[in-house]
Amino acid sequence: MSEAPGEGSADFAERMLRMMNEAALALMVSVGYRTGLFDVMAAIGAATTEEIASRASLEERYVREWLAAMTTGRIVEHNGATGSYSLPHDHADWLTRAAGMKNLAIGMQYIGLMALVEDQIVDCFRHGGGVPYSAFPRFQTVMAEDSGAVHDATLIDVTLPLVPGLVDRLRQGTPST
Repeated sequence: MSEAPGEGSADFAERMLRMMNEAALALMVSVGYRTGLFDVMAAIGAATTEEIASRASLEERYVREWLAAMTTGRIVEHNGATGSYSLPHDHADWLTRAAGMKNLAIGMQYIGLMALVEDQIVDCFRHGGGVPYSAFPRFQTVMAEDSGAVHDATLIDVTLPLVPGLVDRLRQGTPST
């Protein structure tokens, strides 16, 4: 049985608005990662916008606006009585550099990179061709950081043991042949 005309459109519009808000929030997560705000907040605990901005060596006005977005997005907590903001530990586990390969904020940077080349991608839809890596100004940097976190976390326990006897030779200081 099909729906009457228009019954599903309100749900669809709500979904699209939610998607737009989440995309904007993803960009703000990228900003928080790139500026080191998540790392600072994880280190200092509850603090005011001035304290967070000072510790991160950033402009307070922008930190305040970012904190508002992070609070609205339920990533950061705000205590209205003290005027302080905090990054819950269970959120820091997924957003700081200390999270290693679990750091989801690294991947949020790809969204901003895609936005930079949207016009070129649309042009490819119309005329064919492709968008070269050089059009993505930070792609190599982000990709190195993203894959580096995985390689750093798996090198000793996963990657090196793939070569028979290598770990023992390394422990003994024996050169490989």
